[in-house]
Amino acid sequence: LYATRDIAAAIARYKKYQFEKMIYEVGQEQALHFKQIFKVLELMDYKWAKNCIHAEHGLYLDKDGKKFSTRKGKTILIQDILDETISLAKKEIKKRFPSITQRKLEERALKITIAAIFYGDLKNNRFNDIVFDIKKFISFEGDTGPYVQYSYARASSILKKTKNKDKFKVYNLEQKELELVKKLSQFPDIVLNAYKNLSPSVIANYSYQLAKIFNEFYHTCPVIGSKQEAFRLALIEAFRQILKNSLHLLGIDVIEEM
Repeated sequence: LYATRDIAAAIARYKKYQFEKMIYEVGQEQALHFKQIFKVLELMDYKWAKNCIHAEHGLYLDKDGKKFSTRKGKTILIQDILDETISLAKKEIKKRFPSITQRKLEERALKITIAAIFYGDLKNNRFNDIVFDIKKFISFEGDTGPYVQYSYARASSILKKTKNKDKFKVYNLEQKELELVKKLSQFPDIVLNAYKNLSPSVIANYSYQLAKIFNEFYHTCPVIGSKQEAFRLALIEAFRQILKNSLHLLGIDVIEEM
């Protein structure tokens, strides 16, 4: 009965949507089940069966490395996760902006929460299991959503300090400038790779690497008042745009001040 339901659902979806591709985002323990479903659809002579794909992935584990199970009552409610993460985000924001308005606090905390949860999930290779640790997800340091968001906010802060619109001349780039330019140029290939492999972790990992290189550039290459100010401002603007595009593909909003 379980299989026949999925077969009927697939037929109904094709009739309704005429899809080019249908991707089942389900755990890898169901791999055999979907191979059987797709084969049955093929034997039923549905030409579109070849466009049905099982994007298998690992499991969420608790801090002890054990599987969450709704049947055994061992699970976490999404509302509880959101409440805890928003609370942690607010504490961090208040440390940095003690006089922030309540409205801005709520808006910023929600964006940081979404970044923490989405990025904490999507940065992992989809075949791997994920240990769910919300305190690690919400950290503003290391390979996390808030860290990447903070890098965007840092770039925005620099651009707000100047109205320099001068044209720049090409010169011998510093090492960190060159690294940043190279990393920015990889974006189209990164997106194509993620699409072909059904792997958003490729974009998430790229976002983190890009943010990390930008922060190294920030610490080693002065911008405001330097001879290379015009070029470096343009480089920062390019960084902001590419990082914003990357995070958008992950469902994450950027924050201008953080």
